[in-house]
Amino acid sequence: MNCTIKFSAFNRAVKVWSNRLMLPFERSGRAGMSMIEIMIVVSLIAMLMAFLARNIMGNAERAKEDLARSGMSLLKTDLDRYKFENNKYPTTEQGLNALLTPPGGDAKNWRGPYTEENKVVDPWKNPYGYESDGRTFKITSSGIDQEMGTADDIVYPEPKGGEKSQ
Repeated sequence: MNCTIKFSAFNRAVKVWSNRLMLPFERSGRAGMSMIEIMIVVSLIAMLMAFLARNIMGNAERAKEDLARSGMSLLKTDLDRYKFENNKYPTTEQGLNALLTPPGGDAKNWRGPYTEENKVVDPWKNPYGYESDGRTFKITSSGIDQEMGTADDIVYPEPKGGEKSQ
């Protein structure tokens, strides 16, 4: 009997606390949210999504730039293999295609292909630019704007002193 009394006292306490939690809704006699409250919540969610989307898109472009730099580094390895077997880098005229197919002329020791076709294009699906005199080389990517000769071009090897070359 004593146990029953304590249990009913507990039930009363729970009802009091649950009523206090629901007090704003019960006082107004409504069970849902108003249209203004829904609009505020939706606008807050939209602002959050816009903020996140902007940050994610910025990270995606930075990731593509890093991928282009990594691709250029892999091409350097392929170009070094070509040079090891042919005593010089492919010329500007021969281009990076000399890594895929025999260029003819003075590349008598060609034992390629030295790379794969998908490695001679940047992450934006544009072919890498290539310049060489046979002793040194420069690989360029048009970058985000996909136009050569602009400030966002990616160059390998990077220019000394950190300045952008065009």
